[in-house]
Amino acid sequence: MEVESICSNNEQLHIIIKGAHPSFVNAIRRIIMADLYIPAIDKVYIAENTSVLYDEIIAHRLSMIPLKGGENLNIPEKCSCKGKGCPLCEAALFLDVEAKEDFSIVYSGRLKSEGSVYPVSNNIPILKLNTGQKISLVAYARLGRGKDHAKWQPVSICVVKYEPIVLINENCDLCGICVEKCPKKILEIKENKLLVKSIWTCSLCKVCEEICPKNAIKVSYNEKKARLTLETTGSRSNEELLIMACDYLVQKCKELREAIESTIEGESNG
Repeated sequence: MEVESICSNNEQLHIIIKGAHPSFVNAIRRIIMADLYIPAIDKVYIAENTSVLYDEIIAHRLSMIPLKGGENLNIPEKCSCKGKGCPLCEAALFLDVEAKEDFSIVYSGRLKSEGSVYPVSNNIPILKLNTGQKISLVAYARLGRGKDHAKWQPVSICVVKYEPIVLINENCDLCGICVEKCPKKILEIKENKLLVKSIWTCSLCKVCEEICPKNAIKVSYNEKKARLTLETTGSRSNEELLIMACDYLVQKCKELREAIESTIEGESNG
């Protein structure tokens, strides 16, 4: 297996993996989406709410605010409290706001943290209050996984895409229909040749193949070369999520190997 190139910016991470079986790359994708522990608000106790929103709506909005931190928290199921909730596996955040004027928007930056967990952004709107309206609550964040609830999914994008293959044969007469109709605009006519400008931009829709009057274009994909794209919600960086997923997969493989070896030894002794 070979990592051919890495392209990263503040929002997305693109990794092109060559020579890996599709199931391996997809396993990394599924682990990132479903098996990594990140913090999210799981319990909300509302002391006062005179806004127009129901308590349940506010609690749901709070739960979907991406949170950072929580490295020092225990996994609830493995905590000494057995998941009932304690300072070792939960972090408290407080919200106490009374509006001084109409149309006052309460943002996530008003959540005050007592522990190591805090909102990724201070500019996420929670609710709107008019003069005299008040919201007072305490919320408890805990670690969880995406398989349990979407609020614990650490990414907004996590997709695997095979490398597109666009073959142009000698039947092409440069009519330009495919250039005009391609929804991604990846084709161009240059120096009396039909060329592909950006192969990874191709969506494999096969519009160019279907409309070509000369059947000069064939679109397929390469299973041995894939691109993994991540976009974190902010709880962890893209690079951290990728490394965590690899570590998780290695650990699961070790556990499987130990289980198989234990079974074989048991059958041999029997």
